[in-house]
This record gives sequence, structure tokens and C-alpha cells, in this order.
Amino acid sequence: MKTRCRISQAVTAFLLLVSAAHADTTLVVQGSDGLSSTIQVRNGLGRLTTAGRDEYLIYDAGAGVITYVEPRERRYTQVSKQQLEANVKTVNDIQAAVQPYMSGMLASLPPAQRRMIEQRMGGALSPPAAGEGAAPEVRTIDRGSHTIAGLRCQSSGIVKNGRPAAEVCMATEASGKLSREDFETLEALATFSRGMASSAGSMLGELATQFQFMATQVEGVPIAVRDLEHERRYQVTSVSDSMLSDALFQGYEHFEKQEMPTLMR
Repeated sequence: MKTRCRISQAVTAFLLLVSAAHADTTLVVQGSDGLSSTIQVRNGLGRLTTAGRDEYLIYDAGAGVITYVEPRERRYTQVSKQQLEANVKTVNDIQAAVQPYMSGMLASLPPAQRRMIEQRMGGALSPPAAGEGAAPEVRTIDRGSHTIAGLRCQSSGIVKNGRPAAEVCMATEASGKLSREDFETLEALATFSRGMASSAGSMLGELATQFQFMATQVEGVPIAVRDLEHERRYQVTSVSDSMLSDALFQGYEHFEKQEMPTLMR
């Protein structure tokens, strides 16, 4: 009887250990602008939602693909890093070819069509302002380590061209209720966002705004961000490791798939 009891206890302890190691994660992010976002992570997938909005994002860390889901319209759009890079290259190629003639071409178009093209191509249509063109000089200042919502993070000040631009606190490893597997998923999402937000944000529209919090200029997973240039703050306010449903990450699969808008659509 004692042997059977010990075996039962050992099995229970093992199952608890496995469950803890692969626990799902839910992070709530609060912004000074009043917006509250939720990031849910399970099995290499991240789901980003914003309070008061039906649309959400799914990030597949293994495939490197962002899926933008619109439940009300029962449709979704998938975008890979390769697709975004191809669109950025198209923008740059068009800019180089038509920049000398662009002002006159835009002036001759109807206002609605001109605005559409300007929104699709963003700053690529405009010549750089005086003094611009060169990449800003960016340096970081170590502000020490902190614990926010139970997560350890390293704080840094970001200085651009000699002026304070931001304060960030970045997690560089799993801690608290964030498992190693879920940390790696969040880290992949942050890397994806950091690499694409600045160059492709104007083309992504709604898709870009939902993961701007992740697109910091310092390596790691952002736990707190203070944007001094735009007077905004975002911070993880709570973390839980309750089990999540697969339906949260797969519910869109029966919707209609849309193609990502291009410059000419």
C-alpha cells in the first residue's frame, strides 16, 4: 500500500512539474492613453487583443507569420516577414524611380486618390526634410534591474541625438509566472515587431498599431515602455499562468482568408 501511494505521489509531482513548465501565459498591458491590451501565449502562439475591439492578432513563432483576424467580417489576413520585406523593397524601388516627379503627379490626382496613395506609401513619397536622411545616433543608459508584475526586467534609457527618447524595462529571460517556452514566443514576437514596425508600419495600418508596444529598440521582451517623444506609457500590469483554450488561437480558421493589401489595391 505504501509503495502504491509513493508511486501515486511521484506521478502527481511529475504531472505538476510538466504542467508548470509548459503553463500558458496571459499578460495585461495598460497604456496611459487608456487602452488596455491582453497578450495570451500557448504552444508557440501569441494572441494580442485590445479592450473594446473585436479584431485581434495571432502570431505563430514557428512560422514567423502574423494573422490579423476580423471576427465581425468573418475574415482574416496573414502576413509573413518575407511578404513585409518584399513590400518594403517595392516601396523603396518606386521611391527611387518616381521621386523626382512625385510632387507633380500627386498634385494632378483627385484628393481621395492622392490621400490613398500617401497613406499606402507613407513617408516614402516625400523627400527628406532638411537635416534628415541620416540614421539618428542612438545610445542606451543602464538604469538597473526591476521587478514588474512579478517579472524581472532590465531598465534602460534610450537617447537619440543627445536627447532622451524613451525609458524601457526589458525581460531577457523567463521569470515569475512566465515559462521559458512562452518567453521565447514573446521574444520572437518582439523581434518580429522590432524589425518590421518602423519600415512597414504605414502599409500595415491597423495591423501595426496593435503590436507597437512590442517594437522597442532594445533586445528582449518589453515589460514597461515610456515613450518620451510621444508622451505615452505602456506597462504590463498583471501576469497569470492559467490554462488557455485552443479555440482562442484557432477560432478564425473557418473564416474567409484575405490577401494583404498592396500598394496598388
